Amino acid sequence: MSPEQTGSGPVVTGFDGSPEARRAVRWAAAEATKLGRGLVLAYCTRDRLPPPGADPVAAPLAGMVPEAAEDADAVEPARRQLDTMAEALRRTDPDLDVRTVVQGGTPDEVLTSVADETDAVMIVLGESHTGVFTRAVTGSTEAEVTQHAGRPVVVVRGEEPPQGGPVILGTDGTDQSAKAAGFAFAFAARHGLTVHAVHAARIPVWGPVSEPLLGGPVLDPAPPLPQDVVDELVDRQLQPWRERYPEVPVEIVHGVGPTSQALTVQSSEAALLVLGRSDHGSLRRLLLGSVSDDALHHAHCPVAVVRS
Repeated sequence: MSPEQTGSGPVVTGFDGSPEARRAVRWAAAEATKLGRGLVLAYCTRDRLPPPGADPVAAPLAGMVPEAAEDADAVEPARRQLDTMAEALRRTDPDLDVRTVVQGGTPDEVLTSVADETDAVMIVLGESHTGVFTRAVTGSTEAEVTQHAGRPVVVVRGEEPPQGGPVILGTDGTDQSAKAAGFAFAFAARHGLTVHAVHAARIPVWGPVSEPLLGGPVLDPAPPLPQDVVDELVDRQLQPWRERYPEVPVEIVHGVGPTSQALTVQSSEAALLVLGRSDHGSLRRLLLGSVSDDALHHAHCPVAVVRS
């Protein structure tokens, strides 16, 4: 297995019949063809939100999503949609191995489970349109999948990316972005694109070093590294990938403003935005935010999140 990939199996993508899911399936099918892998279309029978009455906070939101589809009569239309989508893909690309799966569970449970069972090379899903309040209370499918999947996750969002747009790599030279760098270079090499390695001077923040409600210090300063130190770390991180993919042009871009804002601006003309993700706890992400979570809901192009 190459260091920039985490699986030797197919591309796994979620499908629920929505326009966003159809666009994600088309993206996933094209990438599966590029990689010479198969494609698995997965449908889950349950939404992430609990049923009414199960949670006093989330219950009022339950009317915003479809009810769980558990019985065979409710699942059958989903199977027909999957079969129709799979057949259309086979007509477009007869050599593409397309399989379908209907499985009980929430989207994050089903996608991560199917990906683990098939040793998927990546998971692809369409963007959801959950509001800020809903995400704060229950999270989003995108954030949950990227948090729990042990492989790269691509969320297909934004408009159709421009032909020849660069691959934007959010990097700070740390271990968190190391695997993301490998994914970005491999994608750029497959598609004949340039890598723009973007790093922004981090704004000093006050935040928990560990979860404050679980016994850690409540507040601790997090001073930013000097720009020249970050430049050296980024250059050192990119060097092995430059050597491995000498055909991939690389540009170093100093982002302006907070990292999330800088990456969002850069994503407007990009083919793909690639980010690393660490295993910080949920409470830390709630208090301080997460660059990858922000990008999943605000970037103008597909976003790949690769866990460190």
